[in-house]
Amino acid sequence: MEENAFTLPEPDEPKNPGSDGTSPDLASPASVPTSQSGDLHIQQASVAAGHIGELKLLQETRKRDVLEGTERDRQQILEQPFILSERWKEAWDQVINGETSLLRPRVLLVVAPRSFGSTTFALQLLARHTEADSTLVKLDADWNAPSRGRLPVDHRHAYQVDLKDARTDRLSIDFLDSLPRHAEALASARSFLVMTVAKELWPDHYLSPRGDVRVVHIDEPPDSELMVEEHLNYRGHPQLVPHVQSLDQAVVSLRGLNAVEAVRATVTAMTVWEEHHGRQPELPSTAARMAGQERPSSFAERLTAALSDWRQKLDGLFGEATATYDGRNSSLTLEDRCLLLALAVRQSAPMTEVAATAGSLRSLLVVPDGDKPAAEPLVQSIFAGRGLRRRIHDVGARVDTHDSVVFDQPAYGRAVLTYVWDNYEVMRGPLLVWLTQPGDGSVSAQPMVDALAGLVLRHGTADHLDTLGSIACAENPELLGAVMLRAVRDEHVGRAAWATLYRWAGQQEYIRTVVDTCRSVLLNEASGPSAAKMALVRLRRVARKSDDPATRLRVLSVMKELVSRPARTAMLVAEVTAWQASKVSVRSGSLAFLALMEKKHPKVPWLMSDEAAGIDVDRALRDLLADAATAQEVIPELTKWIGSYATDTVGYERLRDRIVHILRGNGMFQAYWAFMRALADAPVTVEGVDVAEDFHRHLVDPRLRSVFTLETAPS
Repeated sequence: MEENAFTLPEPDEPKNPGSDGTSPDLASPASVPTSQSGDLHIQQASVAAGHIGELKLLQETRKRDVLEGTERDRQQILEQPFILSERWKEAWDQVINGETSLLRPRVLLVVAPRSFGSTTFALQLLARHTEADSTLVKLDADWNAPSRGRLPVDHRHAYQVDLKDARTDRLSIDFLDSLPRHAEALASARSFLVMTVAKELWPDHYLSPRGDVRVVHIDEPPDSELMVEEHLNYRGHPQLVPHVQSLDQAVVSLRGLNAVEAVRATVTAMTVWEEHHGRQPELPSTAARMAGQERPSSFAERLTAALSDWRQKLDGLFGEATATYDGRNSSLTLEDRCLLLALAVRQSAPMTEVAATAGSLRSLLVVPDGDKPAAEPLVQSIFAGRGLRRRIHDVGARVDTHDSVVFDQPAYGRAVLTYVWDNYEVMRGPLLVWLTQPGDGSVSAQPMVDALAGLVLRHGTADHLDTLGSIACAENPELLGAVMLRAVRDEHVGRAAWATLYRWAGQQEYIRTVVDTCRSVLLNEASGPSAAKMALVRLRRVARKSDDPATRLRVLSVMKELVSRPARTAMLVAEVTAWQASKVSVRSGSLAFLALMEKKHPKVPWLMSDEAAGIDVDRALRDLLADAATAQEVIPELTKWIGSYATDTVGYERLRDRIVHILRGNGMFQAYWAFMRALADAPVTVEGVDVAEDFHRHLVDPRLRSVFTLETAPS
């Protein structure tokens, strides 16, 4: 080691490598005799070779970057509602071995239109017809394209994965040709895989059985009325079943729904029940009714209204616009359509607020004439028409004595929004702009989040997320983040939403939304390991792609919040070790390391405890301090770390001695002086010692202190 200005020569230290890397009767779960670890008796060399080969296969598989997922409880799946219709049973019986009651193919592809219930079909199939001691795992297909190398193979596992994203899940012939080989690997591990494939992603109308691979098609959803009844019983609302069955109009509305729509109808019925029982049951007095207060709707009326799609009424209201309005049959004028949409979103609100919201929508729709501002109706034409109170009444609401609009029809409001969204494609852009306009401080107001999420996620795709993002990322990032949080948690759109966030993580204008969404996922203890991993991967991409110091501080702040959660701490440790193994970039691994400085330990700094044994602290600090690009980021955090132990004599001395040892290395001259300048603002220790002077005294050889003083530090 060369001599430096701080100390006399010391013995050489080992060099470290660089770190800059980048319902008919259903069968119960099959009970198949299995051998226990202590019962294995190898009698032939071929048997031993087979077991060794299997272990080698599993070890090699675990080394790959395979898909991850969430373990599912078999008993919980078995207890969930499941309707095995006649057509479903045909597909079901094709893939069950009648002798063993096990799933016949090792790899099964279930092809069905979206929202027909294929995921439920697949999970129920695995829960009922795989070995009872196998582990059920629902995988997240976090890939750019289907790849056999990304499919996991573990001993006694039953995997399920949904392929529904048109951008990332299209099946290639090469992938399909590789499945028989994967089926052999699954057979060796006594495991299964069921993939559900959206019908439009299926490359051909027919695929002959290939080895241990089979394909079945589901071309109809389960009976929607039965589904609603089963789900009401399962969710603890059996009292609602006779109500639904007795309402002819409600029953008609339920017919023909797909599986997703049937579950939504169930949730709607439960919501109406809870809303109804939260209201005052008494009828208003005669005097109150004469004063304009209406009789509260009965539960039957509210349930019928909630389950109705309102299409017939809305077809009339949104028919061809007319110049006159008779209050009964004519369609709504443009102003009244805007008013109805404002009520659909806001529901009950002050009259002035509803009017302003409707006016802002109308202003988006009026086309300016050249350079002139959008023309407004003349005062006399407005005054000659109906007043605001009358217009509010005509679109189905009322105004109370305090000038507040009462529009207690959430189901009707949702129907209005979806009707306009589905029938007026030209309105989709203006609606998104209108719904994302910042309000009076409540930028993430729940009605706006509900409306936006209901529209952009309506058809089970992420096609409109980019449009929403381009509109809201600058003006209302909080609102965009709230909608994206809904999207990543959505059973049908979640995968595509994560893919969208990954793309956004490389674009500066979306950084705030990406970081805030990932933060919400990581701080939620209910988030599964797969969701947490996807969130951390996107934070890593933000850190790697962005050169903006404020952005990196935002990511660091999120990571610091994670250190108090053991499961998340383990993720940060893995991030640091991956960086030191040159598997991830220093730009993300270093932030995880800096965040871990904040983790507390009762005896010593946590990074120097046995719990952090997998992290080479000396190497991490040396690499970061020796590089001018990272030194300016690590020094302020290192100073805070030291200052946090100013009242802990033992911890301070341990930390000081470790850092002094590192700073004595080569290439630390500039880092030393930058560090000393930063220490000038550090608090004195509990014994009254100035931290900067203490470090200087321990770093600089006594014979050289007169030359290199704190006062001579370069600025």
